[in-house]
Amino acid sequence: MESKHLNRAIQCIELGRFDDAIPYLQNAISEDPNQWESKYYLAICYYSIDNIKKASQITDGLIQEAPNNPEVLFLKAKIALQQNRFDEAETFVNNAIAIHPFNADYYGFKAAVSLHKKKYDPALNQVNEGLKIDPKNSYCLNIRAQILTKLNRVEEANETVDNILHDNPEDAYSHTNVGWVALENGDNKKALDHFKQALQLDPNFQYARDGMSTALKSKNILYKWYLKYSFWLGKQSTKNQWFFIIGLYLAYRFSFKLLSANGLTYVAVPLMVLYLLFALGGWIMEPLSNAILNFDNYGKYLLQQSEKISGYVFGALALLGVLSLIVFYGLGIDYALAAAITFICTLIPLPRAFLLEKKKSKSLGIAYGTLMLAIGLIGPVFIEMFMTELAVFIMMIAYTWLGNFIED
Repeated sequence: MESKHLNRAIQCIELGRFDDAIPYLQNAISEDPNQWESKYYLAICYYSIDNIKKASQITDGLIQEAPNNPEVLFLKAKIALQQNRFDEAETFVNNAIAIHPFNADYYGFKAAVSLHKKKYDPALNQVNEGLKIDPKNSYCLNIRAQILTKLNRVEEANETVDNILHDNPEDAYSHTNVGWVALENGDNKKALDHFKQALQLDPNFQYARDGMSTALKSKNILYKWYLKYSFWLGKQSTKNQWFFIIGLYLAYRFSFKLLSANGLTYVAVPLMVLYLLFALGGWIMEPLSNAILNFDNYGKYLLQQSEKISGYVFGALALLGVLSLIVFYGLGIDYALAAAITFICTLIPLPRAFLLEKKKSKSLGIAYGTLMLAIGLIGPVFIEMFMTELAVFIMMIAYTWLGNFIED
């Protein structure tokens, strides 16, 4: 029997109103617990609103009911990719391809998994297999443009981009993807233009909003170079990334030791600060970028309230750190150096705390950062200044290890 609830849910899904579709699907399942199609669409809705846990639970049940349904296997593959379980995602999509080998999207997705695993040449072969089935498949073309960009085959990437826009001139995802490719190739103006068009087509498209905010941040010279570094490092294999990071650390240690041995401590201390900011950039870039956008006439409207607060806290700590260093070097006041180290070290936990969604995690992060400030600024009154500086520094390093537990 045809379900009115299911039909209404499908209409909502077609309009992108996944939250609205869920109650209709739940009603349809209540009417008929064996309604397989309603369960499948319910899993898609939960996946689309990032409720991965529920989507995964429903999909597991569907696989038990229909283990050879390629669409269910494909959905399970997408869920696994969302959870960064790349091998599992690859297994499920391979199973879907074995059952239905003529779906271009499956090959495009398999290429996307390889892209995440930084296996760029196999990824290109996989996406090309999908394009043999459907030369104008939008998903495959978008993935192909990303792969070619990672391979530094810029001309081919641009040609693919032109094909995407020719076939999908009003597709928000295509414009967003073209924007990201342009951003990675250093064409900020082109990136902004395509993110703008994507948001005109779909104002709530988060992928495009993230791209727009990143492009606006890259107007700042510091963030622009860090973004270049991030794109470059992201292309490297995990092994090469570690070689680079370890090599950078050894170069820093050698330079620091050499400068200190020659009485150039006043140069060695800023070198240490710069190294830490560079090495720990992944921990501070989001709050730093929020601080930048807080003062951008347009970018500030892309920020949520928590992001604005994070930016203001970061800006205040950074400013106080710089002023303290100026006082130390200008007037030779040792306490100013302790304050500078405290403010700079606290840049790691405190601004990030305001970005955390869970109330408990946010409270722990704020408490941790506040404790660092208290130890660094009040501690010298009661104990040796060097000990408070060391304690704050150790707390900062410890947070890079404990942060995953605090922020979870």
